[in-house]
Amino acid sequence: MKTLLAWFLGLPLLVMAGAQPVAPYGEPVRFRKDRVVEFVDFSVRYLGERRVEDPMFKPGFIFHDFEIRSPKSVRTVSWSSGTGVIDSVEFTVDGSVFDLELRGSVARKGRLRDDEMVVWPHAKFLEALAAARKPER
Repeated sequence: MKTLLAWFLGLPLLVMAGAQPVAPYGEPVRFRKDRVVEFVDFSVRYLGERRVEDPMFKPGFIFHDFEIRSPKSVRTVSWSSGTGVIDSVEFTVDGSVFDLELRGSVARKGRLRDDEMVVWPHAKFLEALAAARKPER
């Protein structure tokens, strides 16, 4: 009862303070430039996209850059579809491995919206990937 009461009393304070709810792992989450998305272990801030020229691939590559911030570290993670293969980018935060997906996800069939990402703990990502690859009966 005390926990429920504390939750109801604290919720308006969180809303008034503009606190972000914790984003779920393994589910599509909306993002936009310079907005911080809080996960349990770290936060993600979309920095934007950049084009990298390549003499072997004339159109060049577009990279989407994300700042990953934890209490112990800050790093930039870059995702690109490269020449068209939609895959996750793997990254490490404070010794734990995660995957970030854009454009497509093993979490759902079809494409993700341009402003959606899915972040997974790596082991859960591998489980979901294996389940998605199983043939339907």
